[in-house]
Amino acid sequence: MSTLVVKFGGSVLTSEAALHRAVSEVYRYVRDAHKVIAVISAFKGETDQLMRLAVGYTQASASSATPHLLATGEMKASTLFAMACERSGIVTRFRSVAEIGLTAEGDHFNAQPVSLKTEVLINDLKACDLVVVPGYVAENAAGEPVLLGRGGSDLTAVFIGKALRDVGVEARVRLNKDVDAVYDIDPNTYPDTAKPYAALSWDEAEKIAFPVVQAKAMKYAHEHGLEVEVAGMARGYETVLGAKTAERKTPGFARKIRVAVMGAGGVGSMFLQRCLEWSDLIEVDRVLVRDPSKRRDHPLAGKFTSDARNFARADVDVFVDIGTGVSPSAELLEQFLKLGVGVTSANKQAVAAVQGKLKDAARASGAALTYSASVGGGAPVIEALLRAVKSYKIKSIAGVVNGTSNFVIDQVEAGKTFDAAMDEARRLGFAEPDSTADLDGTDVGAKLRLLREIAFPGVTPVHVEVGAITAESLVIPKGKGLRYVARAIMTPKGLEVSMKLEELPADHYLVGAKGEQNRAIIELENGEFWYVTGKGAGAWPTSESLLADTLEIARGLKG
Repeated sequence: MSTLVVKFGGSVLTSEAALHRAVSEVYRYVRDAHKVIAVISAFKGETDQLMRLAVGYTQASASSATPHLLATGEMKASTLFAMACERSGIVTRFRSVAEIGLTAEGDHFNAQPVSLKTEVLINDLKACDLVVVPGYVAENAAGEPVLLGRGGSDLTAVFIGKALRDVGVEARVRLNKDVDAVYDIDPNTYPDTAKPYAALSWDEAEKIAFPVVQAKAMKYAHEHGLEVEVAGMARGYETVLGAKTAERKTPGFARKIRVAVMGAGGVGSMFLQRCLEWSDLIEVDRVLVRDPSKRRDHPLAGKFTSDARNFARADVDVFVDIGTGVSPSAELLEQFLKLGVGVTSANKQAVAAVQGKLKDAARASGAALTYSASVGGGAPVIEALLRAVKSYKIKSIAGVVNGTSNFVIDQVEAGKTFDAAMDEARRLGFAEPDSTADLDGTDVGAKLRLLREIAFPGVTPVHVEVGAITAESLVIPKGKGLRYVARAIMTPKGLEVSMKLEELPADHYLVGAKGEQNRAIIELENGEFWYVTGKGAGAWPTSESLLADTLEIARGLKG
């Protein structure tokens, strides 16, 4: 598993609202099996504002207290970013510069990093998918904050990448900017003639890549033979600094992608909000709801319709299904696929019911069929399983894939009654008003069916066992853990499947899934185990997964 050191600067973190876009970019990397260290700058303009504040008090910028003040910009942005990532289901750890031992020497406002406790970052990445650290700031030998020069977050990312490489960690450095590449001239001023590069040698980069990339960071990477990627968020390409100079031949995003959406409830409303945040890349063309008149105050109210019969048309690029139940989701998914429109669905019941038809339609038209959000919410279980089957045979899958049951078990364990726990789950949005499917195995059964078809395609189980969650069955064993576990294991007799409450050792990986978190274990025939975790319920994780699928389909579109 590779490590990405990813930097988000003020050019992309233009405000707190822009944090959500950066979270989506990190989620994209995590679900592609990268461990991520995110280096975060202050929000756009905040350092300048803090500097003006300092000058107003000192009449100069040389006060020993000024670096302390300026460092608060990075601390604010990076801590909020870590919280936003956790909210979207990414297993995250925040670290200050003191905790990672990032030290620097020289001028308090233009210091040079010299050391780092790489073991702290490495140990953190064994337990989580993302470590967030502030950029631009380090500490000197006396423990005082020092700054790495304007644009110093670039240098922080490059230094961390080099330090990890020195101890044998496979690490790439990626600097996310407000342009999608390094150009020979400013693409905003000369959009028709600016030439993007796929790669630049360091000699060429140091001539033309400033001020997109900090000069100190480029010099440091050049001196230490480190390649650095410069990219725009959500893109499928970048400029690699430190490689042989070459122009980029592949086209960028030529236009916005048009989407049709079904559903504007809790998850649907959140997904539509996310689309508005990505309005430079995504255009919502229409939204199918039961009663458009109830949502007249919505920013996209003019796009709402209840006309399901004429909803499936080939004038969009992606259909996003956030419906419930089998119909009309199943019919619309198949219709859009037959029209050549890519689809993504959070509706496990619909996809599981007609999975064969959907796969046939996708093969015939060449359209993308994705349903990552239908299993695990923000936990990338499907992505991990798809990667596994490309190279290995699967022996078994075991998972806690229903956040509602998990949450309720934890609440009962904490002393609440079963009914009170269910009421709390509904209040927080982790359970539907009618939670029957979450309790009788229907929800888990549909999810397990989708996973089985990836791991064991076309294999009919020889044994299926289904158990329900009731007030009577939720007896928490002393010294052990209780979880509702979905299992599929290939035995000498055939494929055996179960969905039921299981008593497990207190330190079992699946017992560690708390609240709405989902976890899965993929066992390979070679004896290797893969582990996946993330939030499996709630509007933020599910909409994050839907957005990731939508942008992934967009990256595959031509023209």
